[in-house]
Amino acid sequence: MGNSGITHIEFNNDGFKAILQSDGCREVIEQTANEIADKANSNNTHGGTGFASKTEYGTRAGRYIGFVYSTDKDSLIAETEDGALSGA
Repeated sequence: MGNSGITHIEFNNDGFKAILQSDGCREVIEQTANEIADKANSNNTHGGTGFASKTEYGTRAGRYIGFVYSTDKDSLIAETEDGALSGA
């Protein structure tokens, strides 16, 4: 029958690595982390400084990683009692 109708896909590791390490990817991750932090702050009814975000290059992962975290006791309570961050 031959290879008629069969599609072969070759994974391009270098290409995916370049995408994950690009400024465009960093910008998308940073924007998304900021949006999540903003939503978590909107969900925070306990006051305090609230939630913040950061984006950094993970050398072990070889790509950009975004983090959203509580900045003080009040925002920690907002997460543990109300799920302010996990609901965001």
